[in-house]
Amino acid sequence: TQRCGTTREIDFTVSEGTWTSVDLASDGSFIVFDLLSHIYRVPAAGGTAQSLTQSSGVATNFHPRLSPDAKSIAFISDRKGQINLWVMDADGANPRPVALDPTAGMQFPQWTADNQYIVVVKMSGFGTRSLVMYHRDGGSGVTLVKGEVGKMPYRTAMSTDGRYLYYDVNTARPTGFWGQEDVLKGTVQLHRYDMKSGAVRAITAGEAHQQDRGTSG
Repeated sequence: TQRCGTTREIDFTVSEGTWTSVDLASDGSFIVFDLLSHIYRVPAAGGTAQSLTQSSGVATNFHPRLSPDAKSIAFISDRKGQINLWVMDADGANPRPVALDPTAGMQFPQWTADNQYIVVVKMSGFGTRSLVMYHRDGGSGVTLVKGEVGKMPYRTAMSTDGRYLYYDVNTARPTGFWGQEDVLKGTVQLHRYDMKSGAVRAITAGEAHQQDRGTSG
């Protein structure tokens, strides 16, 4: 016979967080943020934060991003088993999946200016990342930037007018077991994707020689 442990409720107050994602409503009235696997909403002027994902049980919820009209929140959740793209109303109601892929994880959602599409960083395999756009109602998605060695996209930010998608690019190439990926030597650069033309422009460049060494460095 297996004996189950007892549970107890722990109540505590926090005033700061680490690696917290924050977004401000377009009218400046409220803020959404993630903390300890839940997404919260709080007035921009301050006050008590309201949990929008408390009903999701043990699921992890993070990377909230408000739509330009501030009526919806795109976010990442593993409530179906994998960290995939979800959307809920700005008050936390009506959470629903946008893209469910058990073989790939997703991060950093960004809305298009018309409130209809969401771009995410989609991770599949070992370290392979691409920028994929989904309609808010679902679908198979469209790949905007395909990840490849030396041009691996990561964290994203949409321009305020919705014209450009900016993103980090990891330029490091495999250098063996002792490979060094040194940001201070230029392994992270900034690129810009034109949402109208699909053209990619390197905003920053310049990379020093990457070393191969067996120390922590």
